[in-house]
Amino acid sequence: MYAWLAPWMGLFERRHPFLELAVEHTHGDGVRPDVAIFGLGRYGSRLAHSLRQQDIHVLGVDFDPEVVRAQQRLGLDARFGDGEAPDYIETMPLKDVPWVVSTLPDRASNHALLNALSEHHHSGQIAIVARDEADAASLRTLGRVEIILPFNQAADFAALDLAACIATSELTQNKEASS
Repeated sequence: MYAWLAPWMGLFERRHPFLELAVEHTHGDGVRPDVAIFGLGRYGSRLAHSLRQQDIHVLGVDFDPEVVRAQQRLGLDARFGDGEAPDYIETMPLKDVPWVVSTLPDRASNHALLNALSEHHHSGQIAIVARDEADAASLRTLGRVEIILPFNQAADFAALDLAACIATSELTQNKEASS
């Protein structure tokens, strides 16, 4: 009977079997992640690897399988998945994860992720990357989120670094002038 029904069974199967794939991709070390990062593009992957260097267990999630494979080759615990899909969030070990960070590129994606986390009773902290002040203002209305403004933070860090270089340069010039 299966052989006769098999061609039509595909109509009832999900295109991406989140639950089955989640079982296949359980953590090899069995350790709960300290942070889950959604979006492993340039910023998300750099953030993930920087946190790993500080002995923070990171779980990375991205919808691009090539990005996931590349990050896995670099040693990151990474999974394929769509942070906007509530049924995918259900498969993730996120309920007890202390931090979830979204580096997803647009407000709609971030809103969908926040809604999915709320539906599944995530009680940890949430940080979201905002592209600009307008994006940050919109995200602040969602409540309990930490806003990350990468361009502002990078400029502030660069200014501190540059100020230190300028001060060192001036100190060196003053020493040379007084000698």
